[in-house]
This record gives sequence, structure tokens and C-alpha cells, in this order.
Amino acid sequence: MAPLLIKEVTRRVNLLGVWSAIYTSGETFPTPFTDANYFHRTLNPKKNIETGFSALQMNETMAKYIKKMKIDQMKDINLIGEPRLMTSKDLPQVYSLYKKEMEKMQVSFKFS
Repeated sequence: MAPLLIKEVTRRVNLLGVWSAIYTSGETFPTPFTDANYFHRTLNPKKNIETGFSALQMNETMAKYIKKMKIDQMKDINLIGEPRLMTSKDLPQVYSLYKKEMEKMQVSFKFS
């Protein structure tokens, strides 16, 4: 199903004039351009198991997995300040932080 979804997303963004994108995959490509490790917290562990997005480890029950993935309180999330949606007034500071991080990379987007 994923290849079909990628083709559809590609078709739709091409209609908007966007011609480049970044994709992630759980599979290893034969000649990757780059790779990255990332961690994400499962928000609906039962649904992820049912759909095959995630898998239970050996000797792990669904109840144990759900308990392991549960976010009990906001203290379990490492945040500085109070989270909120970004607004247009935040753009200069966000862009500055983005440029600072991208200077550490060998390859990055250059916005104009």
C-alpha cells in the first residue's frame, strides 16, 4: 500500500509545483543518499499492532506493550516551555534556529 500512497502524494504535490521531497522507510535501500535514526512515541499502540506498523516482541503481551507505550504525564515528555502552534511572528527565530542546525550538515536545503 505504501508505494501507492507515495505515488498519490507525489502526484498531488506536483500539481502544486513541488518537485522534491524526503521519504522515510523501514527498509534499507541498496544505495541510500543518506540515513538517519529517529525515535517516535506510539500514540495508539493497539492500532499499530493490528495494522502491522509495529510488532510485539517475543514474550510480550498486548497489555504489556500498551503499558510500556503509555504517556502518563507531561513530565514524560522532554519539553522546554509550553507547546503551542507556530505563528508567522515566530518565523525569524525558527528560521535562525533551522539555519544554525543546517550548518552542521553536509547536505541541506537552501531556502530563498
